[in-house]
Amino acid sequence: MGMRTAGSPIFVRGIFCPEAVWHGLLPVTVREENSYILLLFMEEDTMCSRIEMEGPVYNTRDLGGYTGKDGRTIRPHRLIRSGALGKCTEADIRRLTEEYGLKTVVDLRTNGERAELPDPEIKGIEFIHTPLLSDAMLGITREGQEQADSLSAMILELLQEAENHPKEKMEAIYLALASDPFSIKGLKHFFEILSAQKEGAVLWHCSAGKDRVGTATALLLTALGVEREVIIRDYLLTNGYLKPETEAMTAKVAAKVQNERILSGIRILNGAERSYIESMFAETERQCGSTGAFLRERLGLTDEKTEMLRDMYLE
Repeated sequence: MGMRTAGSPIFVRGIFCPEAVWHGLLPVTVREENSYILLLFMEEDTMCSRIEMEGPVYNTRDLGGYTGKDGRTIRPHRLIRSGALGKCTEADIRRLTEEYGLKTVVDLRTNGERAELPDPEIKGIEFIHTPLLSDAMLGITREGQEQADSLSAMILELLQEAENHPKEKMEAIYLALASDPFSIKGLKHFFEILSAQKEGAVLWHCSAGKDRVGTATALLLTALGVEREVIIRDYLLTNGYLKPETEAMTAKVAAKVQNERILSGIRILNGAERSYIESMFAETERQCGSTGAFLRERLGLTDEKTEMLRDMYLE
């Protein structure tokens, strides 16, 4: 087989395995067959640039390069999505500030999460706290929870309460992110921060860079005119990037609890599923008729503000 380049996808037919997404495969349907596309060979403009970090921060990405409204692309080194920064090394901080021009960090976590793993202090960087989930709702998702004992207890409790359906529980989280007044307030503030970021990069993070960051990023990319399928692909990239963290978390719990149902629940909780982000989009459409209308009516992103945002972040 000859060398393949970006834009030359490989189709792997006849596979139906949820774990495939951990290996860089995107599920698709081709002629009613279950198939996967190797993400490595997708079109270049459907994948953002991962920022390699020295510390265990696995899901940091520059959104620059995605195609938005009128064929314009997102400017590089302006919009960065990430997981928690608490374990960044000094080299990581230098890279973010010197190479990417980081100016603002938006923390989407709760007070409790921030106390457990504070962001590093970075001279000259503005830190803004904008939680997207209340403490009560966080009790379901527990993104990035690292203590094996509490994690085991959380999984057991979750599976009991959810009647062994953690996937449905996760979908409920995404519905809440698009409907709960607490979350709506946080998302509105998030867009206000972006609208004020005249220069340099803004980075937003939660714990794993998955649910809250995934939702905020999906809505931002929608506002910038990125196609829905590209947005979903970006969201699903989390699975590959969080694989090391998920495997470590599963191993910790497996050492204490020998139950495949529980271990499967961990993978579900720490994974990104197409149905999760689609349920969020569906909720915005249910409320307002379209996600664009949701951005206007619920998050205050008027047509004028949307154009300003596009002028700021597209080139």
